[in-house]
Amino acid sequence: MSGADAPAPPPRALRSVGFRSLLGSAVTSALGGSITSVSVNWLVYHYTHSTIDIAYVGLTGIVPGIALGLIAGVLADRYDRRRLMITADLCRLVAMVVLATALSLAGFSLLLVLGVMTVVYSFSALFTPASQALLPRLVSTAELEDANGILSALTQTGSSLGAAAGGLVVVAFGAVAGIGVNAATYAVSAILLFQIAASAGRVAAPAEAAGRSFVRELREGLRYMREHVPVLEASLGFLPGNFLLVMVTSFLVVYASTYFGNDPAVYGYLVAVLAAGVAVGALAVGRLRARRYAGLLMATCATADSGAVALLIVGHALPVALAGAFLVGLNIGLINTVYYATIQAIVPNEILARVVSIDSVGAFVAIPAGLVTGGYLAAAHGIAFTYTVAAVGLLVSGAALFAFRGIRTLGYGA
Repeated sequence: MSGADAPAPPPRALRSVGFRSLLGSAVTSALGGSITSVSVNWLVYHYTHSTIDIAYVGLTGIVPGIALGLIAGVLADRYDRRRLMITADLCRLVAMVVLATALSLAGFSLLLVLGVMTVVYSFSALFTPASQALLPRLVSTAELEDANGILSALTQTGSSLGAAAGGLVVVAFGAVAGIGVNAATYAVSAILLFQIAASAGRVAAPAEAAGRSFVRELREGLRYMREHVPVLEASLGFLPGNFLLVMVTSFLVVYASTYFGNDPAVYGYLVAVLAAGVAVGALAVGRLRARRYAGLLMATCATADSGAVALLIVGHALPVALAGAFLVGLNIGLINTVYYATIQAIVPNEILARVVSIDSVGAFVAIPAGLVTGGYLAAAHGIAFTYTVAAVGLLVSGAALFAFRGIRTLGYGA
C-alpha cells in the first residue's frame, strides 16, 4: 500500500487515557439522557397534550444553568473538578431512580417530573464547566480542536442512538423504562471518571483560592471577559440565535405530531438526525482547522441555520424534514465545537471554568424566553408559523453577527 493510500492515524488526543475516560463518560451519559429526553417529552405530551407543558419541561434544563451557572464556575475553579463531576453523576443517578420509581408506583405527575428534572439539570450545571475546564488538562492545546470534535461527535452519536432507541423504548416498554436506563448510564459515567488521574482534576492554586471570596473570584471572570472583546461579543452576539433555535429544537415533538401523526418513533428519528448533524459538524472542525477564523465560521453557520429551518417548514415529506433537522444540527456542531476549542486555547486554565460558566449564563439567558414564546406561538398559530418566525429571525440575527469586529477576529494560532 502506498503512503498516499495509507489510512490516516487516529487523532493524538485519543492516546490520552484521561481523555478516553472523559469521552466514555460523556457518551454513556448522552445515550441515557437522550432516551430520557424522548421519554419525558413524550410522556408529558401524551398526558397533557399541551405545548406549554413541553415548554416547562424545556425550562427545567435551562433555568438551573442560569441560576447556578456562575456559582458552578467558581466551584469548578476552586475545587477538584474530577470529584465535582463524579458527585454530580451520583446525585443525578439517585434523582432518576426516584423519578422512575415514583412514576411506576404513583402514576404520572407533571409537578414530579418537573421537580426531578430540575434537580438533574442543577447537577448538570455543576458538571459542565468542570468538564470544559478539565479537558485542556488531558490533551495539548494543539489537540483541542480534534478533542472537542471527537467529544462532541461521539456524544451526539450517543444522543442520536439514544433518541432513536428512545422512541422504540416508549413503544415497546413505556416511558418509565427509558428513565431507568438513564439512571444506569450515570453510574457508568461515574465509574469512568474515577479512571482519570486525580492530579488532572486539581485546580492550579487551591491555597490561594481558599482565601478569596466567591464574589471576588466571579469578578475575575467578568473582568477577563470585559478585557477580551471577542469572547464577550461572541457570548452576547449569539443571544438572538439561541432564542430562535430553541423555538425549533424544543418543539420537534409538536412538529412530528402535527405532520407525521401520533408516532413516537418519527419524533425519535428527527431528534436522532439532528444529533447526527451535530456530530458531523463537530468532526469537521478539526479537518477544517478553523481555529484561525473561528468567529467567521460561527457567524456563517448561524446565518445558514435559517435555510435549514426553512426545509423543516416545507418538509411535509419525512426525507425533507430529516434533511432540515440534519442541517440544523450540522451548523450547531460547527459553532459549538470551534467556539469551545477556541475558548479553551486562549483562556488561562485557572479561570476557564468561570469564563465558561459566565458565557453559558449569558448565551443561554434568552432560552427560557424562547421556550415560552415558542410554546405560545405554536398553541396560538401552529408550528409552521412558529418555525417561520424562527427562520426569518435566524437570517437577520446571523447576518448581523458579521458587523461585530470581535467576532470577525475571534480565533487562535496553531
